[in-house]
Amino acid sequence: MATRTTHNRVTIASVGVWTAGIALVWIVAAFLRSDTTLHLGPLLIPLIPAFLGRDSDHPRRAVLLGIVIGALVVTTLALTGNLDGPALSPFPNALTESIVLLAVGSVVGMVYAASARRN
Repeated sequence: MATRTTHNRVTIASVGVWTAGIALVWIVAAFLRSDTTLHLGPLLIPLIPAFLGRDSDHPRRAVLLGIVIGALVVTTLALTGNLDGPALSPFPNALTESIVLLAVGSVVGMVYAASARRN
C-alpha cells in the first residue's frame, strides 16, 4: 500500500499579511516615538518573508513582497517626518541608514530564499 505524502505549502498572501502586520507595528512605534529610530525595522522586513515564505512555491516572490513593504514604510516614515531620529554610525541620517539596512536585508533574504529546497 502506497503512502501519500502531502506538503503543507505557505501562501504568499499569508506571508504578506504577517509582513504587513510587523510593518504596521514599526509604523505605529515610529509615530508614537518620532524622535527614536527603529534600526532593525528596515533590516527585518525583507527577512521575515524570507523565513516565512521559504516553504512557499515562490520564496523569492515572498522576499520581493517584503522589499516593497519595507520601501513603502521607509518612504511613509520619511515623508511624515517620523524617520528623524538618530542614526547609527557611520550613517549621516536615519533615512540613509534605513535604505542601506533595507538593501542588506533584501540581499540576505534573496540569498536565503534562493537556497530554499523545492519539494
